[in-house]
Amino acid sequence: MFRRLAAHRPTFSARHALGLAAVIAVAIAGVLATSAGHSTVSASGPEADHLPASASTVSPATEPTVVSPNSGASDVADPPSPSASPVAAVVPLEAPAAAASTPAASPNTAADPAVAAGAVSAETLITGRAMYATDSANVHSTPDTGAAVAAVLSGGDQVTAGVTVDGWVPVHVGDAYGWVSAEYLAEGTAPAAAPTAESSGNWMTDLIPQVDPAGMATWVFERNGSWGASDGYTVWIDPDLPSDKRFSVMVHEYSHVLQVRVYGSLDGSVAGLSALVGGGGTDATANESTADCMALMLGATWINYGCPDSLQAAASAILAGQRP
Repeated sequence: MFRRLAAHRPTFSARHALGLAAVIAVAIAGVLATSAGHSTVSASGPEADHLPASASTVSPATEPTVVSPNSGASDVADPPSPSASPVAAVVPLEAPAAAASTPAASPNTAADPAVAAGAVSAETLITGRAMYATDSANVHSTPDTGAAVAAVLSGGDQVTAGVTVDGWVPVHVGDAYGWVSAEYLAEGTAPAAAPTAESSGNWMTDLIPQVDPAGMATWVFERNGSWGASDGYTVWIDPDLPSDKRFSVMVHEYSHVLQVRVYGSLDGSVAGLSALVGGGGTDATANESTADCMALMLGATWINYGCPDSLQAAASAILAGQRP
């Protein structure tokens, strides 16, 4: 009986020894892996950006240890190994110095770069500010002298404006919105223009004593075909005669009155003076030129027909009341 049992007892072979060694090796490796998982330092949280390069981190494959409220002390992760590199302390940065407060912009002045560059429409910046043009000025589509011209202002034109931006003022005039250089605008409303002198006999009346001191002609302050006209008795003066020609025209027409006094009639004056230069009896050229010579001798500064040398003696004689 003993022999039969002994005959069936398994024999411990080298093959069995190798298998047992493999099992033991696997078990030891598992224990070492578990121990290593408890000794790593977690690198999560805000402090992670401050860890030194040598600090240990958790491998993505390592399962984190979860501590439940009912877990015993043995379930809590071991404290970091003394050999682990320390976590760098997080030092809060100093708060930046408060920016200096910017003074509030003047109600009529701003310095917005976007606006200065024309990125904002002038229409959106109109505040109702009353201004007027001090001289002729262009209204540009953007605050740039090279921009398109939307309108043209004349001196005294009133505009509704907004705040001044970098030397430019957004304005609204008529149906146009745009920008005008601030140097051409002034605050408020344009001063009332001085009243224009009405067309009246005032300036002619003031000059008559110098032109016709003896009152030889009848003076009428109205246009009769030209700036001045005369039939030898009545003189017509255009009320719109330029101021720098008023005296000159008046003394020319007064000279025709003196011619008629000498020759007896306008036709006689025309024929007599034309004969002096070899002209026809109805050619009034010499008559007008003689009147110009007489006007110059009376102080005129402007003449229309000219004063030839051949008629200057005749002019002097007529002024003296004599027929040439």
